Amino acid sequence: ALPGDKREKETPQGSRKSTMNAEELKQELIRRFTGIDNAEQEAGWIVSRATAIPVMEFFFRKQPLEENEIRQAQAMADRRIAGEPLQYILGDEYFGELLLKVGPGCLIPRPETWGIVETLLPQIPRNGTFCELGVGSGAISLSIAYARDDVKVFGSELSPDALRWAERNLAAYGFPNVEFRPGSLFEPFAGMQFDTVAANLPYIPHGEKPNLQREVRDFEPEIALFADDEGTALIRQALRELDTFLKPEGTAMFEMGAEQTRPLLEFAAALPFLSEAMILSDCFGVPRFLFVKRSAQEMRMR
Repeated sequence: ALPGDKREKETPQGSRKSTMNAEELKQELIRRFTGIDNAEQEAGWIVSRATAIPVMEFFFRKQPLEENEIRQAQAMADRRIAGEPLQYILGDEYFGELLLKVGPGCLIPRPETWGIVETLLPQIPRNGTFCELGVGSGAISLSIAYARDDVKVFGSELSPDALRWAERNLAAYGFPNVEFRPGSLFEPFAGMQFDTVAANLPYIPHGEKPNLQREVRDFEPEIALFADDEGTALIRQALRELDTFLKPEGTAMFEMGAEQTRPLLEFAAALPFLSEAMILSDCFGVPRFLFVKRSAQEMRMR
């Protein structure tokens, strides 16, 4: 350390210590996080991850931090200031009760998506089958498997990068009733039918890219964000394919942007094999999901 530097000093054992404690380091990061929403909370999480000290204990833990702990926190802060999502920096994100590993190439799970799990869990019959199209981190599929060990869960994913994150999360939890397969939509499931289908497919129109948050636009994978036909192309394709892959009286649910709810509801309502189609709101009250139900087989044949 330079003379007069209060951040570092040599300890008798020869290891380098600083005079900065966890709370002081957190305050330094807050000052650097100009323009970042929830700067105080994010600074606390970064310091906690770098030091293994719970945020609630910062005020009481006055001992100086190791130099390497400060360097690690500062490096993480540099990445955040450059716009990288906090979830990528920390390497994980909660979805419901599951802590999932996430990183570049993987869409970050959002709390609003939990509405799919909450709505569909009671719709899946005992010992039924569930299929997720575009599993990403595996958030939806693994949450279904966690809550219902009687359900056989399948999932497809076109992106090799995202599939690796899903497989990593599956391996961490070891659910025996889950199988992920590479491929687009229902492509890996020829000859199969499911009781329930869910998907959080790309639904952002390409023209909206300049308007997205920097964290999303510059860091999350485009393959998980954007779709043709004003963001509706993949959802329309999946809806059509329900005629082949959804069992009679089966249910399906798709996440989308509020601007897509009306055209996709009209599209689904015109499909002759569906008996129900409705829009549901997310946890923030925003129209977010299309929920559909297939007709009974005998109704479809009439």
